[in-house]
Formats: sequence, C-alpha cells, structure tokens
Amino acid sequence: MTGGRRQFFVEVGCEEIPSQYLRDISTNFGDLVQEELSRVRIPVNNLRALATPRRLVVMGEASEAQSPLRERIRGPLWATAYKDNRPTPALLGFCRRLGVSPDDVESTGEGEKRYVVAHIDQPVLPLEELIAPAIENAFAAIPLPRSMRWGEEDYRFIRPVRWCSLWIDDTLVPMTVAGVSSRPLTYGNRTDYPDALDLNGIESYRDALNRGLVMLDPEERKKVIETEASRLASSVLGHVESHEALLEEVTQLVEWPVPFLGHFEGEFLEIPAPILITSMRVHQRYFPVRDEAHQLLPYFIGVRNGMGVDLDAVRRGNEKVLRARLQDALYFYHNDLRHHLKDYRPQLDQIVFHQKLGTYGNKIERVHALWDATHHLWPLDAALKRNLKTTIELYKTDLLTQVVQEFPELQGVMGQIYARIEGLPDDVATAIGEQYHPASAQDAIPLSLPGQILVLLDRLDTLLEGVAHGLKPTGSEDPFGLRRGALAIGRILAESHVWPSSSQELFQLAGNVLGIDQGAVNESYDLVVTRLENYLESERNIPIRKSQAVFSADFPWSDYAGRLEFLDQILHDPNWEHVSLAFKRIDRVMPGVEIPDTPPAWELDVEKRVWEAIQMAMNCQDSMEAWWKAVQELSDAIDALFEAVLINDPDITVRTKRGQLLAYGRKAYNMFFDIRKISG
Repeated sequence: MTGGRRQFFVEVGCEEIPSQYLRDISTNFGDLVQEELSRVRIPVNNLRALATPRRLVVMGEASEAQSPLRERIRGPLWATAYKDNRPTPALLGFCRRLGVSPDDVESTGEGEKRYVVAHIDQPVLPLEELIAPAIENAFAAIPLPRSMRWGEEDYRFIRPVRWCSLWIDDTLVPMTVAGVSSRPLTYGNRTDYPDALDLNGIESYRDALNRGLVMLDPEERKKVIETEASRLASSVLGHVESHEALLEEVTQLVEWPVPFLGHFEGEFLEIPAPILITSMRVHQRYFPVRDEAHQLLPYFIGVRNGMGVDLDAVRRGNEKVLRARLQDALYFYHNDLRHHLKDYRPQLDQIVFHQKLGTYGNKIERVHALWDATHHLWPLDAALKRNLKTTIELYKTDLLTQVVQEFPELQGVMGQIYARIEGLPDDVATAIGEQYHPASAQDAIPLSLPGQILVLLDRLDTLLEGVAHGLKPTGSEDPFGLRRGALAIGRILAESHVWPSSSQELFQLAGNVLGIDQGAVNESYDLVVTRLENYLESERNIPIRKSQAVFSADFPWSDYAGRLEFLDQILHDPNWEHVSLAFKRIDRVMPGVEIPDTPPAWELDVEKRVWEAIQMAMNCQDSMEAWWKAVQELSDAIDALFEAVLINDPDITVRTKRGQLLAYGRKAYNMFFDIRKISG
C-alpha cells in the first residue's frame, strides 16, 4: 500500500548560524530533502523549511512507502536466447540474474533486431527505512559559503552541530548527522530555556518550542518585530524607518524577538543623520526613529533575543554602548570641521590605491587626464565643466577624514556633507556623494550628469588599469571588484544620455590617454558588455541572445531600449523568416572573406542588384524602419543571386569577388543587430 500519508519533521540544532547565510542554508536544506526523497520514490507534499539561528527544520507530508516501479530490462538477442525453441544458457543466465522464469520474458524489436526483455517490479520499501539516509544525504549536500571542523572528528558544517531529531508522526527515527544521533529532545532559546526539552512526537515539538520561547517561522518573527517596533515608535510620536535588509538581519539573529525602545541625548542630533544612522543600523542593528517631518528623534528600537528577567537593564546597556559610539562620532565630526577637503589632497599622494596602480594621487591624476581629453564631448555647460575639475581633485579626500576612517561605510557621503558645509558648489557636493553608485545591481546610477561622468571616468581608469596590470577577475574571484566596476560603466552608458557617441569610441579614447595596450582595452570593453548583458537578463528579464544581438553593434548605448523594442518588432514580422534565411545563406558561404578597401566592379545584373540593395541598406544609418525595408529587398536580391550563379565558382577571381559581395551583404544585415545571434 502506498496511498497513506505520514507527517514527518527533522530538526538539526547547532551553534548560531550567521544571519546572512541562514535563509539560504534553510532553503537549500528543504530543497535537498525534497530531492533526496523523490530520488528514492517517496512523494512529498506541503514541505516547509524553517529556521532560527540555532536550528534548521524541515517538515512535510510523505508517502508511507515508495511509489511502485516496474523496470524494463533488455536481455540477449532473441536469436541467441533460443535454439530449437529451447532456452539457451544466455537466456537462462539472464533470467537467473533477475530472478524470473524464461516463461516470463517477452520480445521487443529495436530497428531490425529483436531482444529478450523482462519486466521487474522493484521492492516497495516503507518510509521508515528510507527517510534517515535521505535526510543525512541532504544535510551533507547543503552548499556552504564556508565550513568549520569541531571536536576530534572530521565533520564539517558552518557551525558545530549539537543535537538532531527525526520523527514520523510520533515515532522517533534513528539518524546520525555530523556524528550526532537523533534524540527525543529539543532546546529553547539560550536566554530563557537553555536546558533540553523532551519530545514525544510532532505535536509535542510545537508545544516544546512554545515553552522554550522559540518562534520557528522567520516570517512570524519578522511580523512581531515590525508590529512591536511600530508601537514603540508611536509611543514617542515617531515611526520606524523602513529598512528591509536590517529587518531581515535582525529576524535571523533572534529566536524570540523582544523589541525595546532606547533613548540617547538630544545633543547628539547635531551629528549628521548618516553618521547617526550608521552608528545605529550598521554597528548596533538598531532601528532609527523619525518624526513626521522625517527628522531623526533621539530614540532607537533594539531587539532582544528572549524575554530574560530585566529588560530595563538590557535597555540601559544598549544605550550606554550607543552613547559611547556617538560621543566618538561627535568628536571626529568636530575635528573634521576644522579642515577643508582640499587640505587632505596632498596626503592622497602617500596613500596606496593599489600596489600595481600607485597611490590615490596617481589615480586622481589619471582621471584628470581622462577629463582633459574628453571634456569637450560631455553635455555640460562651462560652469559645470569647471566644477567637475574641482570634483575630480577632491572626490577621494574624505577617505582621510576621521569620520570615514571610523565609519568606512560613509565614503562619499561625508565628502558630500563636508563639501556643502564649506560652501562648495552644489553639483560638486552631489557628484562626490554619488561616486560609489551603483553599488550593486539593484542600486540606481547617479542622477546628476557630473556624478555620471565622475563615475564613468573613475571606473574606466580602474577597469582599464586593472586589466592591463593583470588584476582581471577569474572564475568566482574578483578581488579588485572589476566586475562591479564594469557593470557600473555599462549601466551608466545604457541608462543615461551622458555619452552621446559609441561606447567603443569612449574605451578607445580612454585607452589611448592612459597608454593601455589594445588587447587590454578590448578585454575591458568585452567585460563591460558581458556584465551588462547578464544584468539585463537577471534584472530586466531580457534574453541574453537579444541583448547580445544589440550590443554587438557599435552605437550609443543609450539607444539600446529602442533597439530591443524594434528587434522584438521585426522578430514577429512575417518577413523575418525570409530575411533570416537569406542571411544564413550568405553567412555560411565563404565566411572568412573580408570586405576589400574598394569595391570591385560587378559584371552581372544579378550582382549589381545585390550591390544596389546593399548600398540602400547601408544608407539607412538613421532609421531602423528604413533599414528593415531595405534588408527585405536585399534578401530578395540574395535569393536571386543564389539561383542565378554558382557562388563558389571554379574561377578563383570570380569566386573571390562574389565572396566580397556577400561580405558587404553581411555588414548591411548587421548594421543595427548581430543577426547571427538571433537567426538560430
């Protein structure tokens, strides 16, 4: 019988798993349990993977036994299985190996041959015999960002495993995970219930977690934090600033969340908000509180793990820690205000940017050189151009301020604040503050034109110099962050109109200014294209073959969206198949022939027709619609050419000329897109 369903759950308890890895580890564990049970023919329904920092839990409904499996096994040729209508040793050996009678075999035809086949019903094993090995295999296969050993054995996991428990309904199932055997117990949170809690089945597990003050479901923990934090903030006429990453982190740090309201002295509100927020959010995992005008209030929301016995003592301790941090921050901030950003510039000549790329002073000089060579090409007025030169001189100076040295996360942010305080032009301050964007695929590019230009020049220098000096990424390794820089370049060129010419032209110009060899320039450009194509696929759901078809052409990337839209349009045009087939015909014939410096004289009318169609298409640089009509005419002419002449003519002179004609044709087809990428 395989129709019955059984409840099961497994808990693996361990030392606290780092919050940033917990959700992925839990999800992978659940997926692997499903895969392992499916592999042994145990159907699973309603599977859930839940976790707290100290435990991974997978629960669900499983079939009480394996699904039936009848295997068809092929044996010897029918002609060798029987002789004079009697089973031969070959057939008898086959049947003996499978445990069947010669009377049970059948014949099957495969091509012109007939074989003996037997159908074997595989044993149907109960869930109790299969679930423990499946769980053990799943746990061992969890992908880990890092692992550790503990004790004298060679077991590895992200943190030491301390207990485990596997149940089917109310039956404890023997299992061993990382040397730890399944036992009928669990543990509560460390603060309130550090001792073991006995179990006698699935229902008792839920009761035990309630007694041990453990919220197993992370979504439940998150909801408690949100609701209670909002209530506490309202009590001081404020609201909690939404921050999904912090909420997720705190959710994965606690098993029983207990939010509390903390306070700090109002004098610290003199500190710029980014410093206060960084002190609270990044260093202490507190939620800042703002008023209705979105100004910071002298309060914060912390989250304790467990009830404990004295929440006031916890609050006072957290307030003391934050007060010390804010006192340091206020001191550093006041010291920084005694200087202008330009005062730090000489020191950048002594600070190493990279051992192969020199100091930050060297980098600023290279960015200045890029600006001097391109300043006339950017869409900025005279005042903005003057200010951008000032920006380049100052944009790294905040690295030497005391606040940034204490809070590295505020690079650029503090530069923008200090630039405004000392009265520098607003566009200078804004560009300094935007210099690290986009910081990720989800981050926006700079909004201001000076910010976009600054990031482009800065990342171009880093990318070209990095590739030229052998710092290019390999596999999953990218210690100098060139992939991130390459994506920033690609996105700004594609998502803004700051660079009105072709992207290849910008790279070529930058390479010449920096003295980068052509191979490194090409490699850098290709890395930018690849990163942008991957970004469009993962973040914008644009198939990579379409973006490859677009970015293979040389054009201002700010036009890419229009090109993609037009590409979708022609791919659904009834004439697309004809154009695609015509392109394939010329692309596959003499592919190595290059376009000559000057076109030869065409002798046949059918050749002249193709040449006229090519010229018509090549004259449509400003209109994709006109080009599309022209390549349809070209496709008709190509068909006529192939019907009228032999392209691979025995005469080498004729053959070469026709190959050159087709090479011109390929160029006409690929003027806006690389047709090869989408023609199949």
